[in-house]
Amino acid sequence: MVAVDPLEYRDTYQDQGWVQIKNGMSAEFLAEMRRYVAESMRAGKTDERFAFRGKKEQLVYDFAAEYDDYPGELFDFVSKLCGLNRDTMTLSERHCQIYDDNADPEPAAHKDRLGSQVSMGFSIDIPKPSTLVLYPYEHRDVNPLNSSVAYRRSLQPDELPEVVLASATEVELDDEAGDIVLFPGNSTWHLRRRSAGAVNLYCKFNGFNCDPLGEDPYTPRVRERSLGLAGEGFGSDTVPIPARRFDKAECVYTRNGGQRRYQANVWGEDPFPLTEAQFSLMQAILRGETTSSNDDLRALVERGAVDLVPAANAIHPDAVAGASQAGMVR
Repeated sequence: MVAVDPLEYRDTYQDQGWVQIKNGMSAEFLAEMRRYVAESMRAGKTDERFAFRGKKEQLVYDFAAEYDDYPGELFDFVSKLCGLNRDTMTLSERHCQIYDDNADPEPAAHKDRLGSQVSMGFSIDIPKPSTLVLYPYEHRDVNPLNSSVAYRRSLQPDELPEVVLASATEVELDDEAGDIVLFPGNSTWHLRRRSAGAVNLYCKFNGFNCDPLGEDPYTPRVRERSLGLAGEGFGSDTVPIPARRFDKAECVYTRNGGQRRYQANVWGEDPFPLTEAQFSLMQAILRGETTSSNDDLRALVERGAVDLVPAANAIHPDAVAGASQAGMVR
């Protein structure tokens, strides 16, 4: 898939926080992506879950159908270039983006979902004068949510990108077909300027067990292992961490005298109720605190809110804020 040595670009990524690799895609992979997109569009196979009306269509690309070493090659490349721990990486997204002919030429910037610790873009067809715009030097708070749209809705008016980026330094990348771009997508405001007709593939990676869309091929295996460990009665060498598809836990204050209700959800599914004890336990797990085995923990595992991992691979909360250590051994 890639035609370059990632170590040649590691220092650049570490020094400036992003890198553009000219002609980084292999000729074979570029040809395969063009074929796949053309055939999928003719067959109407775009995924309605990820469409942005008036902006772009999206496809979930199935590497497994074409490549034996998937996602291994991607993990090898990104871990070496970006400094992520190879054994703890999670692939949280693999979407082809096909921009509409009438897409807004000057869209608002956005930040990718939390699981996009590293966003890796493959440029497939980029009509002139379309460019990728990054804001890598200012306003680098991590999007803590599993949606870029939800993150925007959470911001105060004076925190919106249209306001904070008015005086920020932008980097405009004149990418072309065959190029690869990598940057911290969950903390870097970015946009595609004059995007009409552009086609690219974005793969998103992290080191903290986050795969809300369930697009990492290892995610079902991690879930099965967690359920198996819970059924065996846990163990002193087993540690609970937020599950790959866990979205959030929340305390809802009703208008009935502020009466509290607790709930949690796996991404894309309806919330399920928690007891106060389960909510407190979930808070402790999110903080990375040690918890004991009990029925409440088993219930959280069974509902998909918690995964179980060996103690040596427990994830410290700092990893979610962008650190490149600790995560999840498959």
